[in-house]
Amino acid sequence: MALVLQKTSNRNLVLSANAQAAYGGVLADANLTQRQRFDASSVFQVKPSSRNDKNMAGKGTEFATDDQITAWDTDGTIKSEADVFLMGWALALLFGQDAASGAGPYTHNFSMLESTPTMPCTTVYVEETNDQKRKFQDMSAKTLSLDIAERGSVMLSLDMIGTGRWTEGPMLAALPALPNPNAYFLNSDIVVTITPASGVATPFSGRQKSISIKVDRGTVPFQSSGDGLYAASNSNGDAKFSVDLTIAANSVDDVNQWFEQGIRCSITIGTVGANALRFSFTWPSVRFKANKVGNTNGVVTWALSFDETTAIQSGAQAAISAVVINNTPIYLVPA
Repeated sequence: MALVLQKTSNRNLVLSANAQAAYGGVLADANLTQRQRFDASSVFQVKPSSRNDKNMAGKGTEFATDDQITAWDTDGTIKSEADVFLMGWALALLFGQDAASGAGPYTHNFSMLESTPTMPCTTVYVEETNDQKRKFQDMSAKTLSLDIAERGSVMLSLDMIGTGRWTEGPMLAALPALPNPNAYFLNSDIVVTITPASGVATPFSGRQKSISIKVDRGTVPFQSSGDGLYAASNSNGDAKFSVDLTIAANSVDDVNQWFEQGIRCSITIGTVGANALRFSFTWPSVRFKANKVGNTNGVVTWALSFDETTAIQSGAQAAISAVVINNTPIYLVPA
């Protein structure tokens, strides 16, 4: 048989706005409707755990003489420029609930699902080569990272965890059409707005440099005896998040004063309101955890940071929430 090498550009990834109706199931091809562009470093994998008798005596050799698979695990990472569907999809799986409204574009309000530790799950279809095509089912969000520079597209990375289940074989129908043209969130449209307590909202366009947002749900497979080789579900831990901002210093101090005086601030990071399709994160009450003076291209900058230990819930407003406005009617409908 002739050797036919496989081009990376021929790999495919197909997602669904739906959640699985139950763990152990798998979404039908008809629900896998979003063909996704992705960075070539993105990968989904299966990993076995096993036992053997290498450390046992009585076998006449220092090497193992038998072994046995004891569990299967699945995980994956999607890295991509953040398009309008992918941002909403990642946040829906990460936060766990989507309150959608509107008639198109649709507004998605995401908040942390705290009534249960069980995370929603979905199915991801992956084509690695001409021959290796499979569905990874029971996949839940674990960690989301967003990196925002001065120009280019917002970069998104989502780590996912599964129960160890996957289904071999191609989609029976042709792959969905690739969205073209596609709509991406651009770094040049992202604005940081900080409102100190008893102060006015200050947008930092013209001063903000790099922005990093990370949200970690601590998701792990929930394993118990009697489950066989696969976990029964995926369970989250206590949510964590961290935000790092680099902002050019002004001749009249503001951000460092807020840090040194421990002034609580409301912070929003998101797309400018004039855009029809947009996203934003809101932290209603934050005290900066650290601030460090720096130098960026000969300009004095402040490197500010905060996390879940210095951000608090304000009344009924959650310590962290997110909104996406896009053309997807709703996420996480069970199928």
